[in-house]
Amino acid sequence: MHDLLRGFLRTKTARYLAGAVLSKASFLIPVKRLRENSSWMAFAHPNPSYPIHILIIPKRRIANWLALPVDDPTLYSEYIVMTQGMIRDFCLEETGYRLITNGGKYQIFPHLHIHLVAGDEYVATG
Repeated sequence: MHDLLRGFLRTKTARYLAGAVLSKASFLIPVKRLRENSSWMAFAHPNPSYPIHILIIPKRRIANWLALPVDDPTLYSEYIVMTQGMIRDFCLEETGYRLITNGGKYQIFPHLHIHLVAGDEYVATG
């Protein structure tokens, strides 16, 4: 089942649906928002791999890191303000944090998303 879902997420249909929902109807996404501005939203990862695992997603249709527009100062300034605010509010400056962007075969969800993580990665057992 997991492989089936993973396969679907790599289709053009999934990319279109993800982009449409995030750009036109982000209010429909059933998550508890930690931060939100006109360009970005941040929420706790539904299946975290770290003690602190936050997803930061642009509200407009941006497929991946290479598709980010290079000439949009509002997009970048709102991202910086949001991430710096969360790092300060969660007191991560002292303990350490990472901002991770996956791409290519490592990007499973078909819409740009950045992981703000802190702590040691959970190790799967079993």
